[in-house]
Amino acid sequence: MKIITDEKRIDEVLSRGVHEVFTKEELRKKLLSGKQLHFKLGTDVTGSFLHLGHSVIHRKLRDFQELGHKVTLIIGDFTTLVGDHSDKVDMRKETTLKDVKQMEKDYQNQFFKTVLKGQTKIRHNSEWLKKLNFNDVINLTKQFTISQMLDRESFVLRYKAGKPIGLDEFLYPLMQGYDSVALKCDVELGGTDQTFNLLAGRHLMSCFGLIPQNAIAMKLLVGSDGRPMGKSLKNFIPISDNPNDMYGQIMSIVDEVMFDYFELVTRIPMSEITMMKKEMQSGTNPINFKKRLAKEVVLFYHGEKKANEAEENFINTFSKKEIPDKMEEINGSKGENLVDILVSKKVLISKGEWRRLVEQNAIHDLENDTRIIDVNLKLEKNLTLKIGKKRFVKILIK
Repeated sequence: MKIITDEKRIDEVLSRGVHEVFTKEELRKKLLSGKQLHFKLGTDVTGSFLHLGHSVIHRKLRDFQELGHKVTLIIGDFTTLVGDHSDKVDMRKETTLKDVKQMEKDYQNQFFKTVLKGQTKIRHNSEWLKKLNFNDVINLTKQFTISQMLDRESFVLRYKAGKPIGLDEFLYPLMQGYDSVALKCDVELGGTDQTFNLLAGRHLMSCFGLIPQNAIAMKLLVGSDGRPMGKSLKNFIPISDNPNDMYGQIMSIVDEVMFDYFELVTRIPMSEITMMKKEMQSGTNPINFKKRLAKEVVLFYHGEKKANEAEENFINTFSKKEIPDKMEEINGSKGENLVDILVSKKVLISKGEWRRLVEQNAIHDLENDTRIIDVNLKLEKNLTLKIGKKRFVKILIK
């Protein structure tokens, strides 16, 4: 396979969406050499679906594949039994090997929606971790100190709060680091929350007399509502969504994070993204750019035909505002919570109903062609809402 060594393209790949590279000049030199590099991503399969937050790293792997390099996806069937606590403030629930096997197939199917299957190998870290004896484990622990482990933010928070920290949790970065030793990787990728683990691999490779891997810590994608992305907050967009739902959910993200999504989950040139930012600052309606973002993401995962159909469906459903000529009108005070207005006017039965509808993305602001995702949203201007599939209400500031 031809290795692409175009400097401009390599510099783009090493900067777009990247938080930090250990070390950038070292890796840049390797990429310019024309040698095929071995990239590694380790993952603990602890969920049944992937979302756009996961795709940030997967898209970066694909960038390197398109330069001609190879990738190994390590399924952490062994490390999952311990659990990674890089971003956790509580002890993780135990996962069984049976659970891992059940989720792995779905994970791979979704992973290869983003990453090129032909340039990827799948390995399981039980292949080498099971072979270590207790003396091997002791030797690994000698390479790190307790103070290094406790410097990690998640452990610091739990230690100060008096929450338990299992000794097994200290072994996790050693196991992930040993994955790099076993495969003799050139480069490993992870999110910023994985920095310690990435550097553990780099350190252990040196201890074993190997050339240390380079490590790339990617930026983390925030949730569609601007808060950290999380399953409990329901502010993520699954990559397995159908085209219409995917398009609609992207249209519902808050304006403040839109350009983060452009940078991290599309490959529209950064120069064009900069121009869009300037145009929005000059008064262009954000919805124009959001439509481009939505179409670009759907195009990548579902193809041009489905992307065009999703765009047309959205326009017909929302942009053309196919609403009745007459609808219920109610009054509210500026600054008043929407939920209080709707409940007091008996449009909704309770605040609980409002919360449920918001969490289901069932409240649409027809004035701005967006979905309401903030349960505490206040009335700042006249609004026309579509509630569910058939109910419409106009809220006027009295």
